[in-house]
Amino acid sequence: MAADVQICPTLDPKEKCIRLNKYNRGQGDLSTELFHKHFQRHRISEDAQIEMMKAMVLTYEKPEPLLVLGCYLNGRGRDPAPYDPFRIKVHLHDGWVRITCGGTSGTDFQAWLEYRI
Repeated sequence: MAADVQICPTLDPKEKCIRLNKYNRGQGDLSTELFHKHFQRHRISEDAQIEMMKAMVLTYEKPEPLLVLGCYLNGRGRDPAPYDPFRIKVHLHDGWVRITCGGTSGTDFQAWLEYRI
């Protein structure tokens, strides 16, 4: 994670923080925060947190059902085509983890989850 990226300043070490931003593509501010919530870290598994971030990105992107299906298909075939706007990445920085989902050329939406390790 870049040095200029700030971890949520109000995050308690016993919590996880989920945020969802929309990138504005040159219209006003760089991005707009759509959702920001803290919750007790023991309330979600690692698998569930990834699926939750994917669901948030898809909820705001509002894709057609065929694209939603493509999000969960592998690349072995063309009809329907696979679609992956998620690009899950894990960033480690000074005792913190940030997992990002989205924000690729496929979507203007990015969810991220951060917590202390």
